[in-house]
Amino acid sequence: MNYLAHLHLAQLSQTSLPGSLLGEYVKGDISSSTSLPADLELGVWLHRRIDSFTDAHPQHLGAVRALPSPYRRFGGIIMDMMFDHFLAKHWGCFSAEPLSDFIDQAHALLIPDKHWPAAMETLVSRMQQYQLLASYQSLEGISVALARIDQRFRRPTPLPHCAPILQAHYPQMEQAFMRFYPELMDYVLSLTENKRPES
Repeated sequence: MNYLAHLHLAQLSQTSLPGSLLGEYVKGDISSSTSLPADLELGVWLHRRIDSFTDAHPQHLGAVRALPSPYRRFGGIIMDMMFDHFLAKHWGCFSAEPLSDFIDQAHALLIPDKHWPAAMETLVSRMQQYQLLASYQSLEGISVALARIDQRFRRPTPLPHCAPILQAHYPQMEQAFMRFYPELMDYVLSLTENKRPES
């Protein structure tokens, strides 16, 4: 899953929103011996469980396998972005709070501290400055995000050119997401029921 989903699931499970993004950057073992505060450690742990659950889920796998070559090779990236798009599009099905209010609150809670790597500070700054989460509501916004991801690779990828593929597979992707996301929400709640940091 991508940023919007990780932040939403952190709010849903009453865990750390910064920790949910930190999971993108912290590598290796996260045991009780790490220097991370408990709430951030839980956020990293949950981020990893969410990604593993998503990658192995039949709906996600089916949507990736349906993509033609050469897009299938980058199917995980494409589906992470498209699932964020569908979450933004169908936000009212999963939250009683308006999406714009959620984004404002998420931005307010994403305050850099000493545990953040520089790359995460840059991400959050760009997220706020360019309203990245709100841009996921449109396919144009997703296409721009995929083109930015392409720049991280040493060699060009088909990501900047996948708009026609997204449109062609849109109904199937949307159906896969709507079947998948409620299961992911239930999974996250079951994981965190007894793991929330003490208030």
